[in-house]
Amino acid sequence: MTETKGYFGQFGGSFGPKPIKHLLDQLEATFEQYKDDPEFIAEYKHYLKDYSGRETPLYFAESLTDHLGGAKIYLKREDLNHLGSHKLNNVLGQILLAKRMGKTRVIAETGAGQHGVAKEGAAGKIGAMTF
Repeated sequence: MTETKGYFGQFGGSFGPKPIKHLLDQLEATFEQYKDDPEFIAEYKHYLKDYSGRETPLYFAESLTDHLGGAKIYLKREDLNHLGSHKLNNVLGQILLAKRMGKTRVIAETGAGQHGVAKEGAAGKIGAMTF
């Protein structure tokens, strides 16, 4: 079976409204250009460490471990990240790509709300404008 760009066998695929298809193609090309670029990765890691607070610590949940009486239980403290969630990891990469594309506006997915908060915070820190 020959794969067509954006499709995965008989299921799924990559679909977008025609008015933004060229933007999605541009985004994909920019991602491919920078995903292995040492300067891009260094900047991304800088913001993860110095803005997001990565790496977040593990917390030994002593009371829960004692209560359950089994294996030691540790909690990953994502709540300690700046803006309070893992979503900042994703949006930092998005904003850095937008910056390299020369974009001044970004769109936030707001299904859970926190993604939009993270996007706004990262865009403000890195210098893009959101709406």
